Amino acid sequence: MNYDISILELKLFLMTAQLGNYSEVSRQQGMTPSSVSRKMAQLEGKVGTKLLHRHTRAISLTDEGTAFAKYCSDIVRQYELVCGQIEQRANTPRGVVKISAPVAFGRLHIAPYIPDLLELYPLLRIEMQQTDSFIDPAKEGIDLLIRIGALQDSGLKMNRFGNHNFVLAASPEYLRVNGVPETPEQLIAHNCLVFKGTNGLQRWFIGKDGLTPYEVKGSLYSNNAETLVSSAIGGAGVVMFPTWLINEEIRLGKLVPVLTDYRASSSAENQTINALYLPTDNLAPKVRVVIDFLKEKYGSPCYWDAK
Repeated sequence: MNYDISILELKLFLMTAQLGNYSEVSRQQGMTPSSVSRKMAQLEGKVGTKLLHRHTRAISLTDEGTAFAKYCSDIVRQYELVCGQIEQRANTPRGVVKISAPVAFGRLHIAPYIPDLLELYPLLRIEMQQTDSFIDPAKEGIDLLIRIGALQDSGLKMNRFGNHNFVLAASPEYLRVNGVPETPEQLIAHNCLVFKGTNGLQRWFIGKDGLTPYEVKGSLYSNNAETLVSSAIGGAGVVMFPTWLINEEIRLGKLVPVLTDYRASSSAENQTINALYLPTDNLAPKVRVVIDFLKEKYGSPCYWDAK
């Protein structure tokens, strides 16, 4: 029996079994597909049996591979648990932290602080993935998800950073020419610049005690929030966006809040800004320090909502 089997080989084998192809495994691990294929061939040679069926379109487990995978999962999980406990005792967080965050939020409120994080924890390495699409952290190998909106029952653990607050705003020039809306109903007479994503036009929910949906219209729709913000600054119309996205433009006077006696949102449900991660009895120190670091940076309430 050959005992010269690495944890990396076991991890690559489990990922191949889950994802069904070498290309996706290689992308997530920063390797070439040929390197992953070679590692799997070496593993089969060490185990002494065929573990994988190689098909044209996908890779599947042999019967022996299925049995082997069950034990590999326990081995890799125990290894990662022991490493986490060692890191915790050493009080020196280290290793790669893979973060997935929304594009604009990551650019504005995570990327500027990464240099400070790495200076504080020099043994950390950050892999930053910015996307507004749904991500399965188990499939993608993500340690920490930063997600914004109404929470769904995903089975993930959560640490809340703060509320996801919206504000209606327009440029001083637009308001000078078109007047300031005093009630939500008056928005029908204004040019509203509306976000249009995969689910269609974003609905604007506005109210005092409760939130009522309003179907607003205008001359510009876009799936890029920053395009709409730029157009609003140029005087094109009224926008509704999160405070974390346009607080700086408001502070500089490029945009002026309107309907400030009302609450605004893109949903009737309460929305929050959260750190999400896979359930575990012992959160890895490298992940915990990133969450704590960001919570301290953001403050309570988050600095973009602070008066």
